[in-house]
Amino acid sequence: MRATVIYGAGDVRVETVPDARLIEPSDAVVRVTRAAICGSDLWPYKSMPASDTGRMGHEFIGVVESVGADVQSIMVGQLVIAPFLISDGTCAFCREGLQTSCLHGGRWGGDGNDAGQGEAVRVPHADSTLLVLPVAEDESQMARYRPARS
Repeated sequence: MRATVIYGAGDVRVETVPDARLIEPSDAVVRVTRAAICGSDLWPYKSMPASDTGRMGHEFIGVVESVGADVQSIMVGQLVIAPFLISDGTCAFCREGLQTSCLHGGRWGGDGNDAGQGEAVRVPHADSTLLVLPVAEDESQMARYRPARS
């Protein structure tokens, strides 16, 4: 699988990475059809010190390719959007609508999670992290779902 990875200021590479796959029963695998670049990506592009380990990307749209045995609300073939962070939907913060402070969530491209700038992404906590879009994977409709400018 191919993914875009940043290794330092101005050092962005397209590389071969391991294929996204289900690990936990609450996971889904999403084939990425659109990926966003936001301020959280641009800051390291402009100022990240050189690193041997790269990182990159979040906020993607794609089609669900597979789901784990515990996934209940997300189905194969649905068009979904992934928000800024991963959230479990069950902790005290998530129940209060503060998913960015999730006790069991994480960041895309960090904490052992895939980044959103690849061909496919493993999505932990799929039921609470992914949002189903009300359209099919149709190019004419996809233009409506552009990321907001950061």
